[in-house]
Amino acid sequence: MPDPRPPTKPCIALIADMLRSREVDPLQRPKVQERFKEFVAFLNKKYYRHILSKFVITLGDEFQGLLSSGRPIPDLMWDLDERFHDRHLRVGVGFGILHTPLQKEAINVDGPALYFARAAIERAAEKRLLGGVFFGFGELDPVMNGIARILRFHRSKLTTQQLKIIELLRHGRSQSEAAEELGITRQAISKQVISSGWWSYAEAESAWQILFEKYVDPRVEGKNAQPDR
Repeated sequence: MPDPRPPTKPCIALIADMLRSREVDPLQRPKVQERFKEFVAFLNKKYYRHILSKFVITLGDEFQGLLSSGRPIPDLMWDLDERFHDRHLRVGVGFGILHTPLQKEAINVDGPALYFARAAIERAAEKRLLGGVFFGFGELDPVMNGIARILRFHRSKLTTQQLKIIELLRHGRSQSEAAEELGITRQAISKQVISSGWWSYAEAESAWQILFEKYVDPRVEGKNAQPDR
């Protein structure tokens, strides 16, 4: 059974919702909602090692979850931007404690972590910010948000082919392997790597991850936390 006591260490709460979802054609809405549901299931499967309470759809166009670590945030932001194509996703990330016990799914949970995530997503809506807004990290808030803005701006300038190449490189493929997988020449890959600014993007993303690992990484204790394997 889950521990009935709230965890004593802070955790990371993430809330995401679809932009302008009311503009979706009513005839297309069921398909969009099904893809949204599948996307949330994909996130739960991919990031299970870092999930305290599973991502769950709380409203028709919004989902939330709790993370035990900030390490997956760069990958998560990439997926939230590049793997759900029906609508852009607005994202709020909060860091704080919970006032309620952990649940298998992130529903009926409450506390500053959720308050900060909600405040973050409200700011994202107010300022029309994509790529994630971060609250509750103290003096690191502007650093986290600055890196998030830079990375999102960088991604917004990439072509479809450049995004495919960078996704492969992000997952450890060599340029030769990326060329073979995409069916283009090694020279074409090299040219796109340079024109896309891949190395500067990779350095910014790496710095972001180091910040989470060194200064945040809460490692909340709780029976629902999944160990690394």
